[in-house]
Amino acid sequence: MALPCACDDTPPTPFETPNIAEQQAYFPLEIGKYVEYQADSIIYDFSTGGSTIRDSSSILVREEITDTVRDITGELVFVIERSERNNDTQPWVVRNIWSATRNGSQAIRSENNLRFLRLVFPFDNRTRWDGNVWIDEYQEIEIAGERIQPFVNWGYRVDAYDVSAQVGTFTFDSVLVITEVDETNAIERRFSRSWYAKDIGLVRREQEILDSQYCNQIPAPSDCLTKPWKEKAQKGFTLKQWLINHN
Repeated sequence: MALPCACDDTPPTPFETPNIAEQQAYFPLEIGKYVEYQADSIIYDFSTGGSTIRDSSSILVREEITDTVRDITGELVFVIERSERNNDTQPWVVRNIWSATRNGSQAIRSENNLRFLRLVFPFDNRTRWDGNVWIDEYQEIEIAGERIQPFVNWGYRVDAYDVSAQVGTFTFDSVLVITEVDETNAIERRFSRSWYAKDIGLVRREQEILDSQYCNQIPAPSDCLTKPWKEKAQKGFTLKQWLINHN
């Protein structure tokens, strides 16, 4: 006699191929498009005598796509003017010229002579990639006169997409969250996470790129691993950047 079965005879739902055009809306490129951010940072500088100087700053940042050019392969490159000012009563001052490209599988940004593979297409919640594929992970940069290797052990991943999120005064229905790195050991903290909104691009970024020799004391302090990084950091920086205006 056949045993009773609580079965579902409904055929499985076929895998839906992501709509790449919709995903590319998280990285829009168009002449005249601009975004403006509030950017708050703290720079840590290890000084003589064993103390650490913490230099806080708060600026406004504007990124505007002003032109296009063709690279040596014929690919269309969008030129980004990056401007800064201390408050909204001052004129914008252009500080950098960056660039961006996008095709059917990649979205790339070049910033301060560093080329980042910011997004890959198509993506889902399992997508992982090497976003710093063109950067030597042991490359050093200078922060307040101190040398630091910010790019060790980065590995990009999609945390969530097409989700709602509140960023500053804005509420977005479709947001993509990317963690570029989230690694900590006794002497290094590396964290970088970005939020993108459809038809706008980057709307939020948080970073902690910090080094400390606090745990290398002999004997090691009892709170070596529990002391907050913002208290024991001796060089590096933290950044919080969020959208305040766009077109």
